[in-house]
Amino acid sequence: MTATDNLLIQLSNLDALPGQEEQVQKALKETIAAPVEKDAFGNLYFGDLKTAKKKIALYAHMDEVGFFVHRITEDGFVYFYPIGGWWGHVILGQQVRATCRKNGQILEGIVGTLPKSSHKMSEVVPINEMYIDFGVHSKKELTDAGLQIGDMILPNTEAKKSFNGKKIIGKALDDRVACTVMAQVKNRLDTENIEVLGIGTVQEEAGTRGSKVAAVRADADINIVIDVANGKDTPKAAEYQNRIQGKGPGLVLADKTALGNIKLLDYCKNIAEENQIKWQYDLLGGGGTDAGSVQLFAGKPTLVFCVPTRYCHSWNSIVEISDVEATIDLLVAVIQSLDKGGIDLEQF
Repeated sequence: MTATDNLLIQLSNLDALPGQEEQVQKALKETIAAPVEKDAFGNLYFGDLKTAKKKIALYAHMDEVGFFVHRITEDGFVYFYPIGGWWGHVILGQQVRATCRKNGQILEGIVGTLPKSSHKMSEVVPINEMYIDFGVHSKKELTDAGLQIGDMILPNTEAKKSFNGKKIIGKALDDRVACTVMAQVKNRLDTENIEVLGIGTVQEEAGTRGSKVAAVRADADINIVIDVANGKDTPKAAEYQNRIQGKGPGLVLADKTALGNIKLLDYCKNIAEENQIKWQYDLLGGGGTDAGSVQLFAGKPTLVFCVPTRYCHSWNSIVEISDVEATIDLLVAVIQSLDKGGIDLEQF
């Protein structure tokens, strides 16, 4: 089995704009040792969907925030459209790579830094006024290379470990962290009484669309959504520090779209403490996850496991490897306990 840190680095380096998740789909199929089905929307289901057993579904979205080609000027500058939440401060001057869907060619460029006279230095430049410079002289050079409207553009970065070996720095940790966790849990578990479904969803960053389809197909008795959120343990990130790296996954009480099942949360908390696995309470006050869609399908118990990740939705995020491992360990322990009859699933 691939080591957790190596798998996360591998997945971070893949490109998967919402609606164009093929690279991650392929990698997960090669990584997870379980039967897999793919629906018409692109969601992946690892496990037996037709089982008569009780089902626990683990959700991880495969897509990432990024951009697509919106307009190419005659002199070869490319204007782009953002998918998912982006803050203009993190974009200017960054390296990007565009994938030509026509022929698979990768084109590297940079987001142009606009002249001082075009904007006030104290203001954030609107994303729709930014452009990418691929180092060409004409539109024809780009189209001849295969670039066309709609091609995905993503940060041109390469994931790596921090110098001390404790953290991973890379793009798309939202939500390749969860993909890594889901894959490792599926590969480590061998259950008898419960079927564990690993579900890779698509288009989460474009409105949690894939999970709306996946929840119906999975029809699980318990849903656990794995995601990340910005760590609040950096300077001036928050008045009250929480979501602290090195303290394990957050068990999410609520976000903007869903309330965590409190009985299931307490069960997971108790299992963590019994097994001396680090954990922390969490509350996502500024956004939502696939849980909002999943929870509303049939009202089944749903909980979000949130891994603290610094600088989400940027060129480089940071996650602590021990937090990823703790999330895997806790999910394995919880599911093993339930599989052995730790509690009737109907009691949640």
